[in-house]
Amino acid sequence: MRILRTLFSAPPRGIRTWSVCAFLGILYLLVYMGSLFAAENARGTPQGVPTTNDPLLQPASRQDSLGTATSVVPLPDKTTEPEGSHPPDNWDFPQGDSTCVLDDFEHPDFVGSYPESVWEGRSGFFYSVTPKEDVYYHIAYEDGNHYLSAQTEGHAVNFGRKAIITFRGREVNANLRLHKKLRWRWRVHSLPSGSDENSGNLNDSAAAVRLVFGTNPISGKSLKYIWSETLPVGTIINSKGQYIIVLRSGKQDLGKWVWEEVNAYDDYHRLFGGDPRPVDLLGLLTDSNNTKSFVKADYDDISFMIPRPESTEMIPDFMLDKP
Repeated sequence: MRILRTLFSAPPRGIRTWSVCAFLGILYLLVYMGSLFAAENARGTPQGVPTTNDPLLQPASRQDSLGTATSVVPLPDKTTEPEGSHPPDNWDFPQGDSTCVLDDFEHPDFVGSYPESVWEGRSGFFYSVTPKEDVYYHIAYEDGNHYLSAQTEGHAVNFGRKAIITFRGREVNANLRLHKKLRWRWRVHSLPSGSDENSGNLNDSAAAVRLVFGTNPISGKSLKYIWSETLPVGTIINSKGQYIIVLRSGKQDLGKWVWEEVNAYDDYHRLFGGDPRPVDLLGLLTDSNNTKSFVKADYDDISFMIPRPESTEMIPDFMLDKP
């Protein structure tokens, strides 16, 4: 108000008129700048829209129907999962503790190596611990997934771990009396040339999964499931307390992830007789120490499962809903 009184009380008429015009001009300029500032804020980045340097989230320029350039934020493309990532749709998928994952090899900190606190290599006649630099198994990464890869030419190292699963919040050895089925997937890239698991001098396998009952791999009983180069599927070999069962043979599925599921309890009961003790060790083997040829195979998603019962009479009492 003091400024207004000063302006209008100026004695010379010309000066008074000029002062009023200048004041109104400045006032209009302030109002106009304020409106521009508010409009700019209204067009600012909305809350919740990321502003990063990620190229997937940066605006992509395009032209609208009038030819004016506009900006849009494209959605990331939905990539399809690689073939073989999941078991066949018609397989059973037991829920909860009915499926216990032993290892899915999701160990990103060990790519190019392996977790020594869980896995170890064994070799030689007495299955001695293999120095880490001689173990040719390692964690690999592909298409968003970690898995175990093995390749060698002329060597044989058993890669194993304790068969400990988490069941009902406790760590226990897998018991085939309950978790009767074993499921995993594997992929063979190269077979041992001229191998024959029936011959001691040619006994190499591209891939093998082995269940050991007893803490001593030599004296304990074991079931060994293999991918053979030459033996027909279904072949069973009895070798010093170990039964070898051929699940895959030849080159038909070479280079593909293939899922396997076996009822290990039934196999043990049929071949050894009686009920098995809990599984102590699970081993993997890709070897060519006899044929001296190049072999390569991958492993992933090893799980023990309680099969779905055919009727409620087969369900253990502790699994039934009691009133």
